[in-house]
Amino acid sequence: MKEFLKSVLASAFGTVLALFIGAFLLVVLLVGMASSAGDGQASAHVAVKPKTMLVIGGGLTIEDTPEHGAPGLDELLFGAAGPRLDLLRALEAIDLAAKDKQIAGILLSGELSAGLTQKAEIRRALVAFKKSGKPVIAWVENASQGEYYLASVADKVYAHVSGEVEFKGLASYNMYFGDTLRLAGLGVQVTKVGKYKSAVEPYLGSTMSAEAKEQTEVLMNGLWKRLLADVARSRGLTTERLTKVVESGGIFAARKAVELKLVDAVLHRDELVSRVREAGASEDDAGTSFRRVGLHRYAHKVALPSRGGKIAIVYAEGEIVDGWGGAGEIGGDRLAHDLRSIRGDDDFKAVVLRVNSPGGSAFASDVVAREVSLLKKKGVPVVVSMGDVAASGGYYIAAPASLIMADPSTITGSIGVFGLFLNYEDLAKKVQLGTDGVKTARFADLLSDHRRATPEELAVIQSSVDGVYEDFLAIVAAGRGLKRDGVHEIAQGRVWLGEDARGLKLVDQLGGLREALKEAKRLAKLDDAAWIQVPALHSGRETFLQQLLSDDDDQAPLFAKVSGDPAKDFLRANARWLRAIRALNDPKGVYLTCPFVAPR
Repeated sequence: MKEFLKSVLASAFGTVLALFIGAFLLVVLLVGMASSAGDGQASAHVAVKPKTMLVIGGGLTIEDTPEHGAPGLDELLFGAAGPRLDLLRALEAIDLAAKDKQIAGILLSGELSAGLTQKAEIRRALVAFKKSGKPVIAWVENASQGEYYLASVADKVYAHVSGEVEFKGLASYNMYFGDTLRLAGLGVQVTKVGKYKSAVEPYLGSTMSAEAKEQTEVLMNGLWKRLLADVARSRGLTTERLTKVVESGGIFAARKAVELKLVDAVLHRDELVSRVREAGASEDDAGTSFRRVGLHRYAHKVALPSRGGKIAIVYAEGEIVDGWGGAGEIGGDRLAHDLRSIRGDDDFKAVVLRVNSPGGSAFASDVVAREVSLLKKKGVPVVVSMGDVAASGGYYIAAPASLIMADPSTITGSIGVFGLFLNYEDLAKKVQLGTDGVKTARFADLLSDHRRATPEELAVIQSSVDGVYEDFLAIVAAGRGLKRDGVHEIAQGRVWLGEDARGLKLVDQLGGLREALKEAKRLAKLDDAAWIQVPALHSGRETFLQQLLSDDDDQAPLFAKVSGDPAKDFLRANARWLRAIRALNDPKGVYLTCPFVAPR
């Protein structure tokens, strides 16, 4: 009895504690949301002393969409990885730093979490920055390939004496749990159009199809060619020599990296401080380091253009879901609402739609594409700027635009459709779970999850999928000025890189976000343009919750690294599968989804 009472009391205490923590988090969320109220774009005052070094890295995350609310579920569960900044302001801040007399130069230090196309745009901004005559220095300790790709653009690349540099090539692997689902008694039935439409393969078996391997190999080789060319150009090497370096090891000790000309010299941390001071930075107040400001703080000085006709920059980042959507998702209704609001405001003269999405719900994609078409019909130019991935549903919403721009490494296309349906018939047999009832018509229980669909029912669903595919072809043909059969020939769910898509007329021009803004201004025939980000970026104030979950230091962390907790890394790596399953909410069970994740 004593043990029983102890258990009851412990359980009760645990429940009370959980309720208390939940209530605390709720209050924090409410305070966070309240403190971020408002829709202005006023910049916070950031005081920068003379001879300050602008630091890029230190766990900074660059995303397309401006922060406009509380952190998402990943941050609450796993902790914040570091500060966040939207790509446009990051690029504008680098341009501002080139003209700012207080900024002595730029130091690239630590991991920058961003996609390949985003890093490529930042690299271009850094190349332009160097024309100011100010130095760009990179410091790596144990650099990942993504970190080194950005660092290689610097005038000088220094590595820690005991560090390593990773430059090993690209690989793409998926988890396949079709056999596991069958073992658990869960059945999966698929209807699709397009022999290259491989997004459903993980649910069906344990290996990659020949078609999926074919297109994945083409994509990986294209992306790797881009990486090699950019690094070789920056380091003054030939791609042939750099390829031999990669094949010789993949991960190189710091001194070996110097020998291979991947870096310029090895230093200790204190020696790096001396080099940065020599490059023009003043020592800090303590006399042990140098004056510095992180890019995420410095970006508060950026004031986006505010004079002239309005150009809306609308962000479509994440998987496309039916309804309003949540954090990190593109809610079809929400995005359509934003576009409809812009259409109803005559002050907006053009729209730049930044798409960074593998697609998702076919129904939601169609709702959004309709609003893009209506904007263009009204005479408002819509320029699509593609990020890392703008494929399947991401391409569907882009197709009606006035002009489509992509990075050479953008993953796009994937014009194909699939339907995915799960059932627990075998599982029910294993656990002796019975299901019984009555129906009034032949297809009354169509898509019931307690049993497999019959061949006749699958035929009905296939007809729906075929119809969506034909709609997809029609949308692309009309938007791109192509014939249906021509689109069908390059469709089939096939994925293309941006530079290849341009040759197929799926993309008009190559360029980044700011080039898209220039094109929108040109198409709208504007002398001056005001940039309005949607969702609106609030003032530079961080919410209370964001302060709790992020580094509160005004100075950028010089040597700090992103958490290396393997448990958190594993959970983050596999959380995308949970998000992908949660995003399967199309009302008809029909999806326009691309399976590829761009390297970072």
